[in-house]
Amino acid sequence: MINPPLFLSSKLKQIEAAAAGLPLMQRAGQAAADWIIKHYPEVQTIYVLAGSGNNGGDAIITATLLHLAGKTVLLRLSAPAATQPAQAALAVWLAHEGQILNSPPKQADLAIDGLYGIGLNRPLGDADQQIIAELQALSCPVIALDIPSGLIADSGDAITAIHATHTLSFIAHKPGLFTGKGCDLAGGVSLHDLQIPDDLLLSPDGHLQTQAPSSITLLRRKPDSHKGSYGTVGIIGGGAGMIGAALLAGRAALHMGAGRVVLGLLDKALSVDTMQPELILHSAEDALHHPALTLLAIGPGLGQSSKALDLLRQSIASPLALLLDADALNLLASSAELAMAMQQRTAASILTPHPAEAARLLHTSTQAVQANRIKSALALAQRYKATILLKGAGSICANEQSWSINASGNAALASAGQGDVLSGIIAALIAQGLCPLEAVQSGSWLHGRAADDWRRIHPNGIGLTASETISYARAALNQVLGAS
Repeated sequence: MINPPLFLSSKLKQIEAAAAGLPLMQRAGQAAADWIIKHYPEVQTIYVLAGSGNNGGDAIITATLLHLAGKTVLLRLSAPAATQPAQAALAVWLAHEGQILNSPPKQADLAIDGLYGIGLNRPLGDADQQIIAELQALSCPVIALDIPSGLIADSGDAITAIHATHTLSFIAHKPGLFTGKGCDLAGGVSLHDLQIPDDLLLSPDGHLQTQAPSSITLLRRKPDSHKGSYGTVGIIGGGAGMIGAALLAGRAALHMGAGRVVLGLLDKALSVDTMQPELILHSAEDALHHPALTLLAIGPGLGQSSKALDLLRQSIASPLALLLDADALNLLASSAELAMAMQQRTAASILTPHPAEAARLLHTSTQAVQANRIKSALALAQRYKATILLKGAGSICANEQSWSINASGNAALASAGQGDVLSGIIAALIAQGLCPLEAVQSGSWLHGRAADDWRRIHPNGIGLTASETISYARAALNQVLGAS
């Protein structure tokens, strides 16, 4: 499914309640057993860990069906079945002469995690942590039912959690599978809708950006056009020792289709970019007032000097669309005056913080931001009246009304200058006519797609530079436009 919907746990519980007349637990168990037999046909000994709730019931039914399929199934209960459906599932298991372990097995070919589902909203206790440690010590593939136990479905936060090889997501996808720690803990993810009728589904809370938004087709070029048709991006930054950041942002904007790119450098040591002579280089003051600008991006290599602060103040007062990154965000976070000015802007504003920058902007800790990345992005959008890209694993794209999670990208992007390139990409897309949210969604997806394409050639994911990413992002953009 392209750009599938995401549901918070509160809404999923409403859907489950509306579908109470359907055999959802039986369907979940059947879907899990079928998937396991298809993808792991050779495994024989399967350890099933079941909790006391309905997630445990799903696991018990899965265990029964695998037992009936001839597998050696070792079932362990973390606690007695506490819900009527789970108790009924256990009765069926016992009726088929299934046994219950009192301790973990010494060996298994595969393990199934049915300890906790989407209802978990707290850290696991000591006993559960011990059970999880024993399961992970088996060093075999682990299949999580609905969500890895210990992972918070709505946020992607976890302290201790199952590290799954694959997660079978039931009914609909949960945001926590695709952002923050969920990116590591969930492993591969597949959706099993349990045949719930469409009329029982509610409107989603957000969506997963697995492809660029359809609006990206607006970037197709008309024959009767010229460089002025595609905007002029102004980039303010490049302080002493940090000119490279501004150059990366400028080169990215140029390669991603901006008609012209004007760099306003605080450090005047450079008068031409010999690697990219198409870039127009000015002093920061002159670039800020360039008459042809469509959009301003301030922050790459800006620094936090008094001059940088004054340039930021002027940029916020500009009637142009404005993107803030890097030190522009740090300066904004330290000034109540600038925060108020951001709220009063009438032109579009875009902020692209990483988690530490987001924490400064919200006057909280990085840990608090990462504990609920969606909530943090929405809070930033509200506080600064801006479109937000909260970077990191499963980047969050948000404005005051909506949010999505970017599904592209990988750890190869953990290198210097990638944020500067991403700012340039987004700036170019806005200059060419995309609205801020569409540009943020498209830009983050293309940036991640660039890394995914690079990693197909370099599977270990080490050594991708920001400069290389630019060419891969351009290729991804042109490929999308050619295929759509």
